[in-house]
Amino acid sequence: MWRYRAPDLKRRYWLATLLFVVIFAALFYGFSENVRRVTDFLWDGYELFQESGQTDETLPEWGRDIWLGNTDAMAGRLQHLNYWLTGLLLLVIFYLRWNYSLTLRALFDPLDGRQFVLSVSAEGLLMEEAGRTRLFYFWPAVSRVILDKEFLLFYVNRNAAYFIPLDRFADHAAAAAFFQQALQFKEQS
Repeated sequence: MWRYRAPDLKRRYWLATLLFVVIFAALFYGFSENVRRVTDFLWDGYELFQESGQTDETLPEWGRDIWLGNTDAMAGRLQHLNYWLTGLLLLVIFYLRWNYSLTLRALFDPLDGRQFVLSVSAEGLLMEEAGRTRLFYFWPAVSRVILDKEFLLFYVNRNAAYFIPLDRFADHAAAAAFFQQALQFKEQS
């Protein structure tokens, strides 16, 4: 279905994906930089105690001041890690929600056992789902009708199309006749 999308919609999709990658990279860089600083501080403190062979009580006054000053800075860094991590998590959640919304809908509302019928008339396009939905589109509301090697597509706006797989017709000639009839109705409106 990707090939039928308008070029500006394809560009929007790729720009949104690129924007996601850039924001994710910035958030991940900030997160990893804070983690690096915290681990460097902890490793430096470990080396300081190991080299001197002393405990915190016997450490020289200047070493204790440096250690305590850096401890306050690292507490702030650890607090920033929560914000970086929350930003990354929210970004991934929104991306997954955006990217997999159709898949999630299909999981909770499967198409098994449901019957869809598309019919054309001089007034417009009628899409019915047995027992659930009945949608009617006047021909001016149908933006495009496309016959492809696999599908017959009826675009009702830039993003939404109703499609009929060609294997649902008796043969390719029946699909072509249905397509020609739809085009004729659309041109007459």
